[in-house]
Amino acid sequence: MENNKQKVETKDENLWNQTISYGIPLKVYLPLIIVVLLATFTEMLPDNMVGGTAFLLVIAGFLVFIGDRIPIWKDWLGGGLILCLVVGGVMDFFEIIPEASYETISGFYHAPTNMLVWCIAALIAGSILSMPREYLVKALPLYVPALAGGLIFAYVITFIGGTLIGYGGFRAILTVVNPIQGGGLGAGAIPMSEIYAGATDMGFDQIFSMLIPAVVIGNIIAIVIGAVLNRLGQTYPNLSGDGLLMPKERWTPEGGIEEIKVKLTDKTIVQGWTIAVVLLVAGFLLEALIPIHYFALMIILTAAIKFANILPDEAEQSAGHFYQFIATGFYGPLLLGVGMVHFELDTLVETLTLQYLFLALLTVGGAGLGAALIGKLFKLYPIESALTGGLCMANMGGSGDIAVLAGAKRMELMPFAQIASRIGGAIMLLLGQLSISLLAQFL
Repeated sequence: MENNKQKVETKDENLWNQTISYGIPLKVYLPLIIVVLLATFTEMLPDNMVGGTAFLLVIAGFLVFIGDRIPIWKDWLGGGLILCLVVGGVMDFFEIIPEASYETISGFYHAPTNMLVWCIAALIAGSILSMPREYLVKALPLYVPALAGGLIFAYVITFIGGTLIGYGGFRAILTVVNPIQGGGLGAGAIPMSEIYAGATDMGFDQIFSMLIPAVVIGNIIAIVIGAVLNRLGQTYPNLSGDGLLMPKERWTPEGGIEEIKVKLTDKTIVQGWTIAVVLLVAGFLLEALIPIHYFALMIILTAAIKFANILPDEAEQSAGHFYQFIATGFYGPLLLGVGMVHFELDTLVETLTLQYLFLALLTVGGAGLGAALIGKLFKLYPIESALTGGLCMANMGGSGDIAVLAGAKRMELMPFAQIASRIGGAIMLLLGQLSISLLAQFL
């Protein structure tokens, strides 16, 4: 009897000590949630950054923990991050949060504080600056044709499909191809929605709700096709490099790629933070001279700095540490805020039609096919080229890369998947700027 009692106590102790988010165990996290919810629903949440961060961090952290453990949802629908987005949308649609507390949270997330832009600045600067320069200088030129092939096929096939089924070819490009190929949410659909809103009379909320289904559906389709390609490679070995995109001697410099590591200190995050926000400010300044959205200008400037090797290694890697800090601590809160302020469930329901699903399939399938065919012409292995140059352009960024490559049993392709997600995603923002400037009337 005593042994049974001891087992129960041990089990309970393990449960209470289980980490929820940010390294905080349940026995500490539960009181935090109670305090935040009490302040929220009594409308006593401090009307400043403290109140906004308290709600977003604590609630989003718990939702990420739950969403990453729900069967099917965690593997196919984006896990905890997408749960944050959906729950935020439900909160807004049913007006669950009292008005005073809602304004405090939205004021920090969007206006006037604008955590949204702060997070995007970190994602753009850190993802580009922290990438090994050898990937960009030597591997990227060999890999670009496959990326371009996947993108061109996706555009052409989806345009034709959209025209034939009456959806509209140009509308399909704006609402399906661009968001699917855009590299996820934080550095993809969210800034793309900002760019679209700046070029049209439509609000960010309405545009984002039109684009987000494509991102989620495209991610699911990419994972499924990735698993199919793995089986195809087993059946037809001549199409596969067994995890190699191309022979390593074609892109790896002598002595290998030097991994630059900067020790994480109390100054590192602040250094990266400073670089990211100043690059964004530079984007604002350039926007006054060049009629392009400041996010797109920031991307061009950051990539130019990376290629020119202007910044010291420590500064570049510090930007990467700040990027990781935002991705770890604020990606969930960011998407919870997006859901609460911008995600219109009624627009989502109207958007999700059979036509839309069909066009998403054409986009992802076209991207994979184009990358495989063009990659083969440039002496890449077709299956690996389809996975990285096609499917990893069409998924949800970092988490999507992991899911696609894990399903295809080719995790060693991650460096090339990251090029597709980061650099490809940045290129898509530039193409998004160009396409909405030319085709806004078709949105």
